[in-house]
Amino acid sequence: MKKASEKEEVNFWPYAIVGMILTVVMLSAWTIKVALKNPVQLENSYMMKYQDVDENINEILRKQRAFDEKYSVSLDGNRLQLLRNRVRVVLTDGAGAPVKGAQIVALVTRPDSVEHDVRLDEFTMDADGYLSGLFDLPKKGRWNIVVRIKVGDDEGFKTYKTFVK
Repeated sequence: MKKASEKEEVNFWPYAIVGMILTVVMLSAWTIKVALKNPVQLENSYMMKYQDVDENINEILRKQRAFDEKYSVSLDGNRLQLLRNRVRVVLTDGAGAPVKGAQIVALVTRPDSVEHDVRLDEFTMDADGYLSGLFDLPKKGRWNIVVRIKVGDDEGFKTYKTFVK
């Protein structure tokens, strides 16, 4: 029997261990909740899935170097706004002459999401270059214009970053 003056010691280690386990479980649940609210967006810098880009990056870069040696692409004249936009692509050869017969596909996209992407497949050639059809943008902010150009067997990409006020 214990004397009345002696106190029982309380061991807090089991409480600390249970508390740590519960904290880990709660933080794991919070991490999953945040991850589900912010899904992974696809990378579209080459208008392909990132797995395809990863698998073929050497070939893509080789084609890009060959394209850059033959042609010059300019997207500098593109200033986007919310309504009534067009994309102008100026494509010239090494001598500075306009290139005819190019197949152009453009993607107007936000850098953080693929939700509002605008794909432009129809381009007409005028005196200054190739001009897309009209399109509207749904949001202000940062936008990228990604262009894929094919001339015969040559293929190249160009990205232009802009801001819509």
